[in-house]
Amino acid sequence: MTTKERLMSLLERRPEISPAQILSLTTVNKSTFYKWLEGKPHVSGASFDAEMEELLNRIDSDDILALSDHAITVTEDAPAARKRVRRQRDFYVTSTAEKISQVLTYCADQAAIGVITGDYGVGKTESLRFWMRKKGREIDHFYFEFDEFSARNIVTFIDALADRLGLETGKRGSSNAGRTFRAICEQLNRTAQLVILDQCEACAPRVLQIIRQIWDSCRESGCGVVLLASPLLMAKLQRSQMKDIGALTSRVGVWAQLRGVSREEAMNIVRQEGLQQIADDAFDLLWKATGGSMRRLMAVTDLLVSKHGNKAITAQTIAGVAGHLWGLTIGGGIEAA
Repeated sequence: MTTKERLMSLLERRPEISPAQILSLTTVNKSTFYKWLEGKPHVSGASFDAEMEELLNRIDSDDILALSDHAITVTEDAPAARKRVRRQRDFYVTSTAEKISQVLTYCADQAAIGVITGDYGVGKTESLRFWMRKKGREIDHFYFEFDEFSARNIVTFIDALADRLGLETGKRGSSNAGRTFRAICEQLNRTAQLVILDQCEACAPRVLQIIRQIWDSCRESGCGVVLLASPLLMAKLQRSQMKDIGALTSRVGVWAQLRGVSREEAMNIVRQEGLQQIADDAFDLLWKATGGSMRRLMAVTDLLVSKHGNKAITAQTIAGVAGHLWGLTIGGGIEAA
């Protein structure tokens, strides 16, 4: 199946995903993307194909654009519904969590702009929430998570931001967006809050321009800004020649490129979760399958704990888990059991 055929099949299976949403998660040119999608002549190279393939692989493995935990796929032979219980655990303070805490605190103290990027699943959002519960309790801040609408339209973004701040600005919409923008800046100048923006990889250039203008208007009052995103945002900021994005890039005071869970951290987490009888070659395969993703690591751990308990865990076991969760065949020919 070609890359285009894979994408068309995905859009057919997942009607809630739009081509525009797919485009927002790439660095490819808009015109090139739609010409390719419509079968028209276009100019693209190996990097275009590789980026689209990687994106589709991530979607297929549920790293991004995953169905909600509450979503139910209905089929004619679907079994009776059953409750899903999430296993409770302590938060693991990894190097990722520590780095995020450092950037957030620095930007609050220095009224700086910080950009934190990390691959999907490395633990950005959970680490942010941990900071909010701990160090963040001492720092005046507010959190805003972009969605498909606020990330693409400046009026929607400004209105949503005003709602998040609890501002009463009267009539909203494009004709009053300037007034709403000024009310937001006045509020931030009064409170000097740290503005934390999540899921920024999908932001349109004009939305990034508004973020930059908010910081310009409020930094002297002590307002810092932190943007959390996938590495896609870093690529956009560094590659784009657009004036609006360049203005934001030049103002960034601290960059943090996260690598995810280290091998040593992963081993410690697996041990603390109760999996003591895991062979070295089995852990090597587990590390290969998770690739630094905290989300994948915990999914593997949950399944191993529930299915294997105190049993010895072999390479065959890990291959079976990887096949069950993500359809992977790993381990130099070991087939998923």
